[in-house]
Amino acid sequence: MLFIMACIFFSCDKFKDSNDYVIEEPVKELDGSWFISKATRNGLDITKTMDFKSFKITFNGDKSYTIENYIPFLVRQNGTWETNDIQYPTQLIFKEGGNANSYVSAFDYSVVRGERQITLSFSPGCHTNIYSYILERVSNN
Repeated sequence: MLFIMACIFFSCDKFKDSNDYVIEEPVKELDGSWFISKATRNGLDITKTMDFKSFKITFNGDKSYTIENYIPFLVRQNGTWETNDIQYPTQLIFKEGGNANSYVSAFDYSVVRGERQITLSFSPGCHTNIYSYILERVSNN
């Protein structure tokens, strides 16, 4: 019995994959204009309480952004943006035009129904109110 077990143990060969895989997470492309498709405050859906779709934020390749039709948001004025990590961002950081302060939002960049979505979660003043906005890219049709 010991001989059979030794044969089984030593006859097993580890699986060796001959392919060298390099998995590289792509850089998150935010360039373009985005609108708010869903809004929640403290977990409650507030999308129908105001016209969130009129709001538009445009992220430019030079790391600047512009806002159209302001609604309660993390920043009020145009400025610059960056992420906390190029490949695995968890935060989107805004700086308004002439302001040295940074405003940070939790950031998720996911694919839903084959389309990219951005989810931003932040507290624009009162720390007890947490807003979450789901942004979809404005189509160029």
